[in-house]
Amino acid sequence: MNNYENSVAIIGAGISGLALGSFLKENNFPCVIFERSSNISEYGAGISISPNGKDVLKKLNILEELKTVSGNSKKTTFYSNLKEITSIDTDVITTSRKNLYDLLLKKYYSLGGVVLFDYELNDIDIKNKNIFFKNGVNYHVNHIAACDGIKSKCRQICFGSEMPQYSGYSVWRTILDQNQININFYLGSGFHIVSYPINNNKTSFVAAVKTREENEESWMLRGTYSDLSKDIPIDILDNFETLKDKKDIYKWGIYTRSKIESLYSTNVTLFGDAAHPITPFIGQGGCMALEDVYEFTKVLKSNNGQFLKTQKEYQSKRLKRVRYINKTSMNQGKLNHTKNPFLVFLRNFLMKNTNIIRFMTKKIWEYRI
Repeated sequence: MNNYENSVAIIGAGISGLALGSFLKENNFPCVIFERSSNISEYGAGISISPNGKDVLKKLNILEELKTVSGNSKKTTFYSNLKEITSIDTDVITTSRKNLYDLLLKKYYSLGGVVLFDYELNDIDIKNKNIFFKNGVNYHVNHIAACDGIKSKCRQICFGSEMPQYSGYSVWRTILDQNQININFYLGSGFHIVSYPINNNKTSFVAAVKTREENEESWMLRGTYSDLSKDIPIDILDNFETLKDKKDIYKWGIYTRSKIESLYSTNVTLFGDAAHPITPFIGQGGCMALEDVYEFTKVLKSNNGQFLKTQKEYQSKRLKRVRYINKTSMNQGKLNHTKNPFLVFLRNFLMKNTNIIRFMTKKIWEYRI
């Protein structure tokens, strides 16, 4: 049995795992990250970081550098059937996952962090804090941080074999070779599209559709423009001049889990999608992961490294908020894709004539550190 007995074993080198590693290292808590892949993949996808997530990145001292390689949109414009509804001021960073991962990894390495690649988790002896990997290597550790995503093996071991469930939505995505300054949001019957700049000459295109056809939960399921045009009207797609020529268009299913009752088990704490996968309709998946790891580390420090006490406080601070965000996102998805003419009229009227969007975003972004 190899020994990391004083370290937090972080399972997964995604957003939550890398950020948690840096916060732990900065506060002198030993840790090591185990990643199942042979490298950290960026998937070529975009991501938006709202003020609650930006505050966490500022604590890691990577926010300003991220801004230099990202889109910094100041306005979001909403359309319904190509007719402008309203525009609002925006305070988000829109970037690529690669940009964010690269900076998180750079930060973690600068603190002396270690990532062990090709370490796929096989089992956990929860009581004795021993972790077993499929490559035959085993470790004794101080605590286990489950940052291994929606298909979390850690969660399965701790809470049973319940698997992610298809949400009824799928998403098309690609990166377009075109310049866009701000965020555009297109609402339609059974779909919506959001496009945003990820740097000076690249734009993220994301189209969510409501469908009974269950699609695989994979970032790498390739599709075609012809397939996309069956889900989204051509007159909408024509607004994206370089889309027809794209060969790397991908489609993946959006999956959820049943409401979790606890964010921890004996010697194991859950973070990000491993704890509470969020549908993408309000852009909060990555931000929730960042909030999670910052809050956990802050509480761990205040408790002088006492993990059980920290787990209880972490849960009390996070569970209500992530449930609210999860519910809000699901409801927003229904509203975005409604086909009911009266509800479409009411939605558009409220968006145009009231402060409902500003009120909702303020509540979503209200987390402050």
